[in-house]
Amino acid sequence: MKTLAAFALFLIVSSSSWGQVARELVGKYQMEVQGGDTLELRANGTANLAGEETRWAVRGNQLTVGADVMPYVLREGRLIVTVGPIQLVWRKVGAVAHAASPMEKAARKAQVAEGQIGSNPQDAQSRQILMGSAWCSFTYNKVSGTSTTRKVVFRSDGVMTINGGAETYSSGYGGAYAGQSSNSNAMLWKLENQRLFVDDRSGAGFQDVGLTATTNSNGSIILHSQGREYAMCR
Repeated sequence: MKTLAAFALFLIVSSSSWGQVARELVGKYQMEVQGGDTLELRANGTANLAGEETRWAVRGNQLTVGADVMPYVLREGRLIVTVGPIQLVWRKVGAVAHAASPMEKAARKAQVAEGQIGSNPQDAQSRQILMGSAWCSFTYNKVSGTSTTRKVVFRSDGVMTINGGAETYSSGYGGAYAGQSSNSNAMLWKLENQRLFVDDRSGAGFQDVGLTATTNSNGSIILHSQGREYAMCR
């Protein structure tokens, strides 16, 4: 089974990028959520994210880890990265603790509350299955002539990315018509007692999406949620 962090991108940077800023970033970090993953940034440009080897680089306020390029700030021993509309907080292991302002304390408390991940053995196994592959869905409406695709990736940092597309083809008195559209989104996800909860950042918090799983005749896992079926992407 493929691992989530099968990174292939190596960003080549000039030697000026590895100055004081890079030296300050070097170290080991723990994500500030229950059961959060670890991230190690090494001085030689290699990195380890959740047990997977990759590379990292920094240029300006952009941090590159594997294929991900993210705005970041380093504040009081914490690495704060922005992924779409979501901020993820990583605490530097062994960093000297500093007194945080009331606003920072409230922000960290909300991050922990929203990003908790189930830690029982069944949840841990299911989490590995979800992260082991991207999940793809295809639907076709014979009435409207519209086909839709959706690709969902469960990342180890608690972020779920969704990329979708639609194609419409119809014909009538005025001729044939075709149209295309695409969209992408990023949400938070967690598993609790074999139930998948998703926070779309609308303010409603984590919601149970009713995820269930079956196997097809080949023994492959099929996920079912909100009227759609998802199989491992090929």
